[in-house]
Amino acid sequence: MPKVLKDALREARESGRTLILDGAMGTELQRAGLEPGGCGELWSVEKPQKLLAIHCAYAEAGSQLLLANTFGANRFILGRHGLTGRAAELSRAAVCLARQAAGDSRWVLGDCGPCGGFLEPTGEIAPAELEASLREQIAALLEAGAEAIMFETMSALDELEMGIRVARELGAPCVIASLAFERRRSGFRTMAGATPEQAAKMAADAGADAIGANCGTGLEPPDFADIARAFRSACALPIILQPNAGKPELVGGRAVYRLTPEQMAPMVTALAPLAQVLGGCCGTGPGHIAAFAKQLA
Repeated sequence: MPKVLKDALREARESGRTLILDGAMGTELQRAGLEPGGCGELWSVEKPQKLLAIHCAYAEAGSQLLLANTFGANRFILGRHGLTGRAAELSRAAVCLARQAAGDSRWVLGDCGPCGGFLEPTGEIAPAELEASLREQIAALLEAGAEAIMFETMSALDELEMGIRVARELGAPCVIASLAFERRRSGFRTMAGATPEQAAKMAADAGADAIGANCGTGLEPPDFADIARAFRSACALPIILQPNAGKPELVGGRAVYRLTPEQMAPMVTALAPLAQVLGGCCGTGPGHIAAFAKQLA
């Protein structure tokens, strides 16, 4: 097995190295046949070979870190599909599949997305409900062998802070906080209004081992350089950047991302001096990761 991911991230920060994460899962599942609005997390048990093929393609492309197919494997998101009670089962199955592709030379990360609502009093979700959901999913991810917990596409700092705390209490060896930003007149902010500086400070204070940005509304890859600089002004944590393959266009009811691997690779490579881990989000696939790896090499 590779060294502890927390140590590898710190060494990358100190040496200027860049590790390579994988690309999108959702758009790859759709390319493989998942219907829009379908439950991709269910593929971990219903279509494991198709999911394994995606992980293997990323590994072969050069990904050193693989995200398990667990972004929506929490009781809130699964409840929309009538699968509330299967969060732990689907989380464990997804990590096991990612581990098959990762072998002994790559890290597997348990992926935790947002719950899809807001905590009281702003929203309708009670803190105790959210904590129970987080504990259920994170415990299953760690039990199955995830070497890190990555909170991805986060917006609300209270939800993210609770997630980091729960992951720490459950013994996660590495905790990563990644948020989705949009550009406003006042600068970059999450949907809930948090700035990159606020997010970075909170994550560092809460005990995260890395801070990141992924996805984002209306952002192009070069925008992530400004977000990374804002992170660095507020904390010394390793930085992870996962831009989309450009701004999406709606074609036939599906989001289409236009940046090709050849177009996107130099944009992502330009982020290397600012980040310790680079990968892709919506619209990126193994071809993009292979192009990133080639240029970074």
